[in-house]
Amino acid sequence: MRKSVPVVAALSLFVLTPEVVRADPRTGYLVQQLKTSEDFRVRTQAALALGASGDDAAVKPLCDALADSNDSVKVAAAAALGKLGKPAGLPCLQSAIKNEKVASAKTQMQKSIDTLKSGGVAAPPPPGPDTKYYVAIEISNKTKRPAAEIETIVRSAMQTKILAKSGYAVAPKGETAAQGGKVVNGKKLKGFYLIASVEPPVYENGNLTQIVRVSMWTYPGKALQGEFSPKLTQSDTPKTDVQSENVLMKMCVENAIDSFAKIVASL
Repeated sequence: MRKSVPVVAALSLFVLTPEVVRADPRTGYLVQQLKTSEDFRVRTQAALALGASGDDAAVKPLCDALADSNDSVKVAAAAALGKLGKPAGLPCLQSAIKNEKVASAKTQMQKSIDTLKSGGVAAPPPPGPDTKYYVAIEISNKTKRPAAEIETIVRSAMQTKILAKSGYAVAPKGETAAQGGKVVNGKKLKGFYLIASVEPPVYENGNLTQIVRVSMWTYPGKALQGEFSPKLTQSDTPKTDVQSENVLMKMCVENAIDSFAKIVASL
C-alpha cells in the first residue's frame, strides 16, 4: 500500500511586485504588417505574433488573414487564432474551413476549431512511460469576468507550466474522479487535484493587485494537502486593465505550480 501524503496547512504566500506589464503596444503595428506587407514572410510572422499577444483586437485581422493569398499566412493565421484562445475566433474558422482547398490550411483550421471548442486549451497528452504524477485541474472564477474567459487563461497557464516539468501529466478537462482513478491506479501514479480560485482584481492607490488561491488535494480521493496564495501587485494601473489582469493571473498560477512541484518532490 502506498504511503498516504500528510495533510499540511497553507504552504506558501507570495507577495511580488512585477514590473509594469501592458498589452503589447506593437499590436497595431503587427496588424498593419499583416494587412499591408507585400512579403508573405512578414505577414506570417505578424500573424504568429498576434496569436501570442493575448489581445482581443487581434481576432478580426487574423480572421481576415484566413483568406490571404499565401498558404503559409493562412496556416499561421489559423494557428494564431487557436493560440489566442478567443471564442470570437471560432465562427470565422468554421466559415473559412468550408471553402478551404489547401490541405495544410484546412488541417490547422480544424485543430484550432477543436482547441477553441474545448475552451481554448488544447487537450493534454496522455501519461507516458516516464510519468510519475497525474494532475487534475479545476478553476473557480470569483471575478465578474466571463467564466469561460478566466477558465481559458488560467487552465492554459497551469497546464503549460505543469507539462513543462519532467514526470508530469495533466488530466483532460471534464474527467471524472472514477476515470482519473483508473489512470492513477492503472499506471501506479501519484495523483493530485489543484483548484485555482481567481479572486477579483483590486484597483487601489493607483495599483492593480491580483490573487489566485491554489489548493492542493490528493486525486482521486481529494484529501486537502494545503494552499498556495500567490499575490502580485502591478504599479501605475489606476483603472481597469484586462490585459494586465491576464498577465498577473498567469504569473500567479505559474508561481503556485513551482511551489506545488517543490512540495511534491519532497514527499
